[in-house]
Amino acid sequence: MNEPNSIALILSHLLRIAIGTEGASVCTLNSEGISWRAVYNFARKQGVLAIAFDGLVKLFEQDKEFAKSFPQPLKLQWINAAFNIEQRYERQREVCAELAEKLAENDIKTLCMKGLAFSTYYPVPNHRECGDFDCYLYDDYARGNDILRKLGAKVDEEMYKHSEIIYRKVMIENHRFIVAVRGGKKMKNLHKLLDNIARNEERKPIFDTKIEMPSPMFNALFMNYHSLTHFLSEGIRLRHILDWALFLQKEQANFDWRRFYELCEEYNMRAFVDCITAIAAQIFGIQIANPQIVVESPYSMQVLDSVINDDNAIFSQNIGPWRKRIMLVQNMFVSRWKYKAFSNQGIFTKFVSLVWGFLTHPEED
Repeated sequence: MNEPNSIALILSHLLRIAIGTEGASVCTLNSEGISWRAVYNFARKQGVLAIAFDGLVKLFEQDKEFAKSFPQPLKLQWINAAFNIEQRYERQREVCAELAEKLAENDIKTLCMKGLAFSTYYPVPNHRECGDFDCYLYDDYARGNDILRKLGAKVDEEMYKHSEIIYRKVMIENHRFIVAVRGGKKMKNLHKLLDNIARNEERKPIFDTKIEMPSPMFNALFMNYHSLTHFLSEGIRLRHILDWALFLQKEQANFDWRRFYELCEEYNMRAFVDCITAIAAQIFGIQIANPQIVVESPYSMQVLDSVINDDNAIFSQNIGPWRKRIMLVQNMFVSRWKYKAFSNQGIFTKFVSLVWGFLTHPEED
């Protein structure tokens, strides 16, 4: 096994220990000769740094000699990094709870997409790294923007799909559309489907706030739509797969898998869902007890290799819009196999669609 894959194996053990699918035992790590600094850097790149540290803490508690021998400067750095992730999470939760409260005073409901909603599946929610706060205000997109402006927020409405808002130094995306409806009729229909699910299926408050947690069906569909979109354009990280793994761990017994799979077939997500489910079971040790769930995919090892080794990130980079567009096209041709395996669009059709979008909507990233 080469070093990058050895490091990935160590990280997978730490994550299993953190989420409770593997007991805390140093013997299982086989970490002799492995650079813990490299494990730290890899966990950071994969967006699971604080969760990996949860696994380390359990190992420290189980084996005092291991705790003593672990590089102390790195341990302190890891503690500090986990603390910073917690602080960012709590800051976002506080600010967005206040935002939802203000909107509720104006009879506007705030549905959380991703982020805080997905974090509720984690043993330690504030160890899931947060990005922007993505929300959906149903029919009150414009009114929500206006209310936030009056509260002193900076609101940018140039993007057609969502506004970008900075409120008390927290970045918020207020979605007019749940998905990229300019992707064609099928994407328009997916938006309508998710909107209907959001309105009519059970929602519950997140952490006793006015922020709404979507139903499991909404979370499952949106989680996989979002991951597939990123996988095709720039790749995904272990955090995306861990989100799904923990969803499976919590929801698999009380979920309408037949309906979910039918919808995945309709919206061309089925092959990707099967693949991510297989990886969740293989890498994170998620026990799949429900016979309706498919845990096999011919693409699982190829996708896992991409997750571990590819470095094609675009949207997290501080680069201009045209540079992002060039990189999107480059990634598309470098990763042609992804479109063949997981997209209903051929590479030429996708290329034409991208170029047309760049020319007709130059204001969008």
